[in-house]
Amino acid sequence: MTSFRTLILLCFLTGATGALAQTAPPAAASAAPSATSVASPGASTCVKPGPYPGRKVSDARKEAWSKEIKGWGDCIRNYVAELRAEIDAKIKVANATIESYNAGVKELQDDQKKAEGIVD
Repeated sequence: MTSFRTLILLCFLTGATGALAQTAPPAAASAAPSATSVASPGASTCVKPGPYPGRKVSDARKEAWSKEIKGWGDCIRNYVAELRAEIDAKIKVANATIESYNAGVKELQDDQKKAEGIVD
């Protein structure tokens, strides 16, 4: 009978700690953006051509396959160029935000020095 009570108690405690682990974080912690909240770009829609058709295939089929390879390469290059443009734009926004923050901190430090009578 004691082992049955112990088992029930153990199940209750295990369930209770699982519920505690699922509580929401404080509001202050959720104010900062997380790495997962940043939208990630979609996968490339470029279609990879099939394998090399072989040497016994007609020249027309080999040329068609070569065109598919070239088209796939062009598609990938365009996709990467678009990603780079998005990244550059986000870097500019991030740098502007950092500059604004740094200017604000400097202003607050200058105000603090003036209030305390410290002269540089």
